[in-house]
Amino acid sequence: MFPVLKIFKIVLPIFYITTCWLYGRAFFKDDITARRWKTKFLVFTLFIHFIYLVIRTAELKHPPVTSIFELLCVLGFSLALAYIVIESLTKIKNTGFFAILISSILVSVAGLFSRDIYGFEHDVLKNELLALHVTFALVGYSAFALSAIYGLLYIMLYNKIRSKTFDTVYKNLPNLETIESMLHKSATVGFISLTFVIIVGFIWLPKAFKNFSYTDAKLIGTFVIWFVYGSGLGMRKIASLTGKKTAIMSIIGFLLAFVVMAFANAMSGFHRFY
Repeated sequence: MFPVLKIFKIVLPIFYITTCWLYGRAFFKDDITARRWKTKFLVFTLFIHFIYLVIRTAELKHPPVTSIFELLCVLGFSLALAYIVIESLTKIKNTGFFAILISSILVSVAGLFSRDIYGFEHDVLKNELLALHVTFALVGYSAFALSAIYGLLYIMLYNKIRSKTFDTVYKNLPNLETIESMLHKSATVGFISLTFVIIVGFIWLPKAFKNFSYTDAKLIGTFVIWFVYGSGLGMRKIASLTGKKTAIMSIIGFLLAFVVMAFANAMSGFHRFY
């Protein structure tokens, strides 16, 4: 079955890059064919990715959470999935290029560097609560990434309006109020998801790991990110922060989350399976 997994790791990045290209053509060139096929191709790519994750889990006897590169692969999937859900709910289909670009990079890096290791001794990998814990974490960080993407789009549109540049990009973006609303909702979903991650972690992790410690780097990093986003959402409500300041906060928040978790993952103890 290993050759099948290797084929998937080659094919998946190609599918994501093709999907990204279609969304890019539709957004920047207003290509009619790309507009017609982009969403369909994204759904197909997500389906193939889901099949890959199922086959990988069944063959290697552990969920794809045992290395940073496996997590990148799942994060790329969850980000693209989160976007397609938002696209279907809002009927706004012109912002996908930026989300799928990030998913393409994550999946490509995972395909290049992930290893196919058969079986793991950690009993925690067989626990159903692990799936719940990891799922909420992936949803949370995917939502934070989307919030940062919408922050970038807000600044892009804001600058075009100020410079009176009414080009194809201006035409294809929703208005500033809509982008800000999507930014705020994404950040809120991420904060709520991370709250569940912390609750499940503090209840379950001490029982699951013999070497559990509340001072573990990843626990501290997760709490720092949760506090930063909670403070940002609170400041937005209390101080009535809107517009460009909110967009900048969403970008800084995600960059901070990325840096904090990168260091925390490197220094974590019991939270690592590799």
